[in-house]
Amino acid sequence: MDYRTGSSLGSRRQWWEQSRRRSRTHSLIGLTALLVAIGFSLAACSPSDGSDSTTVAVAGDVPIAYAKRSTAMSINPTDGTPFAPGGDLMIREKSSPSAPEHNITAAFTQGVGDVADPEVSYDGKKIVFAMRCPATNTAKIDTLPACTGHWNIWEYDISRGLTGGSFRRLTSSSQDDDVDPVYLPGGQGVVFASNRQTKSRLNQAVGQSYYALDEYERERVLNLHTMDATGQNITQISFNQSHDRNPVVRPNGDIMFSRWEHVGPRNRFAIFRTKPDGTDMFVLYGAQSPGNSFLHPRDMDPSGPYKGYVASSLMSLSRTQEGGALMFIDAANYSEHNTPANSTVPAQGGQKEVTAQALNQGRGLSLAGRVTAPYPLWDGTNRVLLAYRPCEVTRKGVVVSCATLTAAEIERLSDDERMESDVATDELQDNVPAYYAIYMFNPANQTWLNVAAPPSGFMFTDPIALVARAEPSSTAPTTVDAALAAQGLALIEVRSVYDTDGLERMGEPALAAADLPPGCTVGIAKTRPADAMDTRAQVADLVKIKDPADAAYGCAPARFVRATRAVAPPSSAMGLRSAIGETEFEQQQILGYAPVEPDGSFKLQVPADVPLALAIVDAKGRGIQTHLNWIQVRPGERRTCDGCHSPRRGAALNSGAVVNTMPAALRSALTGAHQSGETMAALRTRLDPTLLNLVPDMVSSDVWADTSKPGVTARASIAIRYTGNASAADDLATPAPVNGIINYPQHIAPIWTRARGTNGAHTCTACHADSVKLDLRATISGTGRLSSYEELLLGDPLLDANGRPQTRIMDGVPEIVRGAALVETMAGNAGGMARSSRLAEILFGETLKAGAEALAAHPNPPATAPDHSTLLNAAEKRLVTEWMDLGGQYYNNPFDGGVQSVATLNETTFTAQVLPVLRNSCAGCHQAGGNSGAAGAAASFRGNRFVLTGSPEGDFGVTLSMISDTCNPASNYLLSRPSLVPHPAGATAQTTAPLPAGSTDYNRIASWISSGCPRP
Repeated sequence: MDYRTGSSLGSRRQWWEQSRRRSRTHSLIGLTALLVAIGFSLAACSPSDGSDSTTVAVAGDVPIAYAKRSTAMSINPTDGTPFAPGGDLMIREKSSPSAPEHNITAAFTQGVGDVADPEVSYDGKKIVFAMRCPATNTAKIDTLPACTGHWNIWEYDISRGLTGGSFRRLTSSSQDDDVDPVYLPGGQGVVFASNRQTKSRLNQAVGQSYYALDEYERERVLNLHTMDATGQNITQISFNQSHDRNPVVRPNGDIMFSRWEHVGPRNRFAIFRTKPDGTDMFVLYGAQSPGNSFLHPRDMDPSGPYKGYVASSLMSLSRTQEGGALMFIDAANYSEHNTPANSTVPAQGGQKEVTAQALNQGRGLSLAGRVTAPYPLWDGTNRVLLAYRPCEVTRKGVVVSCATLTAAEIERLSDDERMESDVATDELQDNVPAYYAIYMFNPANQTWLNVAAPPSGFMFTDPIALVARAEPSSTAPTTVDAALAAQGLALIEVRSVYDTDGLERMGEPALAAADLPPGCTVGIAKTRPADAMDTRAQVADLVKIKDPADAAYGCAPARFVRATRAVAPPSSAMGLRSAIGETEFEQQQILGYAPVEPDGSFKLQVPADVPLALAIVDAKGRGIQTHLNWIQVRPGERRTCDGCHSPRRGAALNSGAVVNTMPAALRSALTGAHQSGETMAALRTRLDPTLLNLVPDMVSSDVWADTSKPGVTARASIAIRYTGNASAADDLATPAPVNGIINYPQHIAPIWTRARGTNGAHTCTACHADSVKLDLRATISGTGRLSSYEELLLGDPLLDANGRPQTRIMDGVPEIVRGAALVETMAGNAGGMARSSRLAEILFGETLKAGAEALAAHPNPPATAPDHSTLLNAAEKRLVTEWMDLGGQYYNNPFDGGVQSVATLNETTFTAQVLPVLRNSCAGCHQAGGNSGAAGAAASFRGNRFVLTGSPEGDFGVTLSMISDTCNPASNYLLSRPSLVPHPAGATAQTTAPLPAGSTDYNRIASWISSGCPRP
């Protein structure tokens, strides 16, 4: 939702558009830095190796290459293919500011093209890079037009000299963009990022073929691709919902890259690694570490003291011109910050900022500067080539150093709670373009030596040294199952979902007291780890958990795994955001379910080459946790994971003596067939391969417990179906989802209006037909969506001790602080969505994980009300639970003939015609500091949801929240309440309504509301 508006139309897409408009208003807020301001004088620095101060020795005086790019361009981690005219590939003959510099690509770009991402071959004789040159250029490459007007991969041969070398274009698409190229070892070709989506665009969800947009619905997604040395045999190897960027090849032959993880509340770049064929893809570092976006990761010198370290820039997701802090990451010994690989590694560590002065890794003023695109030298010095920009601001339109700022000015520029209007009119602006220059940084003595400074209007970035480097190993392709590959399938095995990390994301903290069956005090039995290298104090006691003679057998919560597939936003869906709804989750499709065996293991076949998520589900069909990243498996790949959110180092918990212990209370027919090292899931699926297939329903019976033995009790059977339940009363009487797609209007809303009860007369809407308690009617709200959806997904404004609504400044704009909604779509720490929602607690009659704030906002129904845990049948509870667990989307299918969209009331008409009326007639009371109580009474907003903040966008959103039926304007609170006398209730000496029915202003608002009523 749009927390600024506090109402519908809230979305990442809308947030993005607003932030882009705000950035144009006060230009590049938070993007400046200057080391001089804190006494870090670059001019005073000198090299540590005895060379003169005008030359930086990089294993001798060697040439370097870098990209010259226009400062008119905005670059952020989320921008996959930014472009501005004026970019070129530059080569400097020596690593010195006085060395000759050559523009290598001017003949192609002609001053209106752009260049990015140069990379040198391992023998130092070729440069591969991305170039976008204008299609109007008549130059030829091998008799073909050289320029396509799109980003293509090019190669420049310098084996016979830096200038006058030969060019070769490796890709030639005039429809797609290819960037970030890097040579693969052994002459295997190049890995690069591309929005061509060679395979995924042909294999999107819901039977559609299209280009996918990123999860802001802005631009086509960049995925990793490989090609051979001639530019042929292009193969897509990564399948993410948002960008995969900055690939490099590690010393062991793996590909390391930055992945934009954007699932629900998670929105960051972490460092991933994969084999060159896309198999064995997994996070390397940064998914749970301080900071937001780790970009430009590169290995430090594998022969030096920083062997195993990765250098990376760390920055905010946006508005820093892709600059931040320089981090050295001990990826060899830490999977995350303060998460050691084993007990021999210190508990504290993982990432460290290696510059003496801290560089701002977030937004706002960075007095010590910002760096980007670090390139560690492999010459034994541990020095890093990088692009650095100093801190400069404008005072009365004149660029000045941050060293001239007073303490008060620094505080003012660093204040992220200032009003946007105040920032725009300030004579002091943090808006200087990013004049990145090339520097050599030596962490040993903290010297910064300038190598190349750009001309006015340009930046220098992406520096590389044109020297030979040790060629990484050539890794052999992963052995795949040919039969699975032929079916487009892969296999995933998790050895135990109870093998979780130190955060206990699949441990006891994820459970509630209501999860524990009678006689159970804990859900997951614990023991000390047997492995002395294990860093965890306690781990799940799998031997007890899988023993039917032990009470722990019946206490463990996991029963099923739910597999879902991302439904990518289509390229023509720039208006799709309102159809997705008031959620940070994108659209998803349920692929099916598989059982989780008593030891916590599961094994299943899934579609290959698609973004997948897995959620562990309890006996009532509720996800215990939500998967906050997309995983992938290549065709025929057999992927084994230790556990759910398990430590990324060390042996699997369900291995060795633990996995080979088969308790006597298990059925001998199964234990007799057990092979060493097999989990329960591996055993069952070997005996019955059909169990590898995902199934549409949650159906399970205990095949393990030998109930003929004393003291052995089987786990209860489970059958949760849409239809075909043991009792027809538990079947859906409303439409069931097809192909795993749940749409709120077709599948959830009909549940609220379905007649039920012994006489068939009761419906949810019999009680819930107004906004005071809950409006579950199927009327159309001002957002174009059903009013019941808005009621469930939006919280009411939070009030302070005086009864006034709480507000805060966010990105320079006032916003209303809202409380918990009935449906939670931002559950943190991977908490299950349904289990974190008050709606689920009320419908199941259980206290789960919704929290005190949600309980206070939505207390239990009164004793005189029906028992809500009995109002929905088993199939209805399943369907509502699935909808919540996926993220509470309005539509999960973007297609309905054409691209699915929702017709929202027109914002332009609102601003021109409705907002003036509201400000004139309503703002006196309906503002954060105003008086909304009875005349003469203290200010109070009790029971009042209408708060005007002064922001047109915000006021539009909150006004929509007052419209629940566009087909009946007079019934909406926006008109019905101010047309009454008295208004507000309790006012005295009031003879005229604030907005009389039939008045010009009333009719103007009524006309605007009715424009949203669907027409036949």
